[in-house]
Amino acid sequence: MKRKLLLFIALCIRFGDSFAQTPDSLKTANVPAQGVPIPIELLAGNQGFSTQLILSKQFSPTSKFGFFNVTSFASGYEQANQITSFISQSCLTAEVLKGISVIAGLSAMDFPTTSLNVRPTAGLQYLLLSKDVSVFVLPRFDLTQTYNFEMLAVFEYKPMLSKNWGIYTRVEGLYNYNTKLGYHEITEINLRLGLSYKNVQFGVGSIQDFYGPDSYNVNNFGLFVKTDLF
Repeated sequence: MKRKLLLFIALCIRFGDSFAQTPDSLKTANVPAQGVPIPIELLAGNQGFSTQLILSKQFSPTSKFGFFNVTSFASGYEQANQITSFISQSCLTAEVLKGISVIAGLSAMDFPTTSLNVRPTAGLQYLLLSKDVSVFVLPRFDLTQTYNFEMLAVFEYKPMLSKNWGIYTRVEGLYNYNTKLGYHEITEINLRLGLSYKNVQFGVGSIQDFYGPDSYNVNNFGLFVKTDLF
């Protein structure tokens, strides 16, 4: 399982890097002139560490088609009773309305109550970027096996205090439901509060995970650092 997980992560990074070199001009409301950023984050907490990457790129400046990937990985520090989770979606996108795209691709999940599953998936993507606010919403369905429904929503508020310094806040929620077996797979709530300096954000954060029908709970509190690549 670990080999499959590492192979999948490597493919996501390699595939994502190739698209990261293309110009990014997603036709969303108030997209900054420099294009859609690629946020990469690391959080080190009292229970373990976690990383997250969100990538959304168009194939060309005028294309309505592009590539999307969101990948998160978390692991405890201790080898004994170590809890790890891995969630990733890699999809092709086609913009149908301003800021709204249909998506289709692959979904991968591996967390304490499941084994690694890779399934075809489809859904919608909404992206709104402005100077102070960014909104990202991704509802989707797995198309085989347990037909899981998942909703990912990210809201960021980041007003500037001066030319280089600003406030950074984020609320992020993930909900995944197994429609075939009729129970909740995972709920995750991410909170961030800190400062930004140019394209770097840092501060305090928390991750609250609830796994399985019994909502087995894992909480992680600590410090985070995040950067937006263009």
